[in-house]
Amino acid sequence: MSSVALLADPAVGAASAGAAGRMMAFLDHFAGVFTLLSLTAVVTCGLAATDRLVLTPRLRVAVQSVHRASAVAALGFLVTHIAVKVVERHAAPQTAVVPFTGGAALAASLGTIAADLLALIMATGVLRGRFAGSRPWLWRVLHSMAYVCWPISLAHGLTAGRKAHAWVLWGYGLCAALVALVLLVRVLSCLGRHRTLSRRRRSAKAYRPAAVRPAALAALSKRSARPSTGVRPLAWAARPVPPTTAARRSAPGAGLPGQPKHAARPGPRPLYLAQPGGSE
Repeated sequence: MSSVALLADPAVGAASAGAAGRMMAFLDHFAGVFTLLSLTAVVTCGLAATDRLVLTPRLRVAVQSVHRASAVAALGFLVTHIAVKVVERHAAPQTAVVPFTGGAALAASLGTIAADLLALIMATGVLRGRFAGSRPWLWRVLHSMAYVCWPISLAHGLTAGRKAHAWVLWGYGLCAALVALVLLVRVLSCLGRHRTLSRRRRSAKAYRPAAVRPAALAALSKRSARPSTGVRPLAWAARPVPPTTAARRSAPGAGLPGQPKHAARPGPRPLYLAQPGGSE
């Protein structure tokens, strides 16, 4: 009840209305600027995340996180910018979705085109896993629309609405210079990678063995089958083989074949005992 009473107070209501009016004016002036700045961060981080010349893998992962966060921020500022323009009746509701409708001028329609492209880019970023297995090239083409969305947004910000201040122009110029710098680094990195791959391919071709022609292979086989006349075959002299131990043991007079020498010796003579009454 106390809050209702405070709102019913004319002074409090006027203060609230003044704060709301100032908030709407601030959003009317800077929501579009914040959208362009966030989109610039999206494009810059997207270009830098694919760099392998300067950034380490850990830094590339961090830049990719900033890229996603900047995309979410750009979408939020874009929705706020469109809502403020529609509430203040600076643009028709259908103009926020379809360009060149509702009597919109070229500058406002450029903003609509950039908004649709940004929504498409966000959708492809969220559904990236659906394109990874079957059509990765389609995802690259659709996600690369950010390079078209950003200059259209820049042209919309410079031509739509009121005349921009000098600091706004300087800010847009810095955004353009930053994107151009990162794009230059990306192009140089791609060129260096292409040169490295071409050098590896040339070295692989240099070490590739030559193809064997059938005629040369047939001539080589005929030459190997022809008997050589300059080399005499080796004649091995038949040398007597010394008798082995078993042969020596099986010689005549050495005992039974295959038995040791001591087996051929005569055994001990039998001992005869004298019988009682004998001569011995």
